[in-house]
Amino acid sequence: MAEALRQSVRLGDLVARYGGEEVAMVLPGADSRIAEQVAERARAAVEALAIPHERVPGGVVTVSIGVATMVPNARMQPDALLAVADEALYRAKSEGRNGVRVALG
Repeated sequence: MAEALRQSVRLGDLVARYGGEEVAMVLPGADSRIAEQVAERARAAVEALAIPHERVPGGVVTVSIGVATMVPNARMQPDALLAVADEALYRAKSEGRNGVRVALG
């Protein structure tokens, strides 16, 4: 799965495990449209692996992805971007999983 995710991003992007089952992708210079395209490539790449998982609909491992973008500024809290991405991730999970949702606003 790690290799499929790595191959989904652009040169210079970062893919890293971020706790238990979560992965973070840092896409410098990407706007929300580009970030969504990269996320969809990653989602499709994991699904295409067809890793068996008997306890999920469809029977294979899939990923839900939340996308958030922002331009940093001096007043920004370090966790702000992650909080927004988490909201989008939970939307992806609650709306059926195996999908990509971009943060609102």
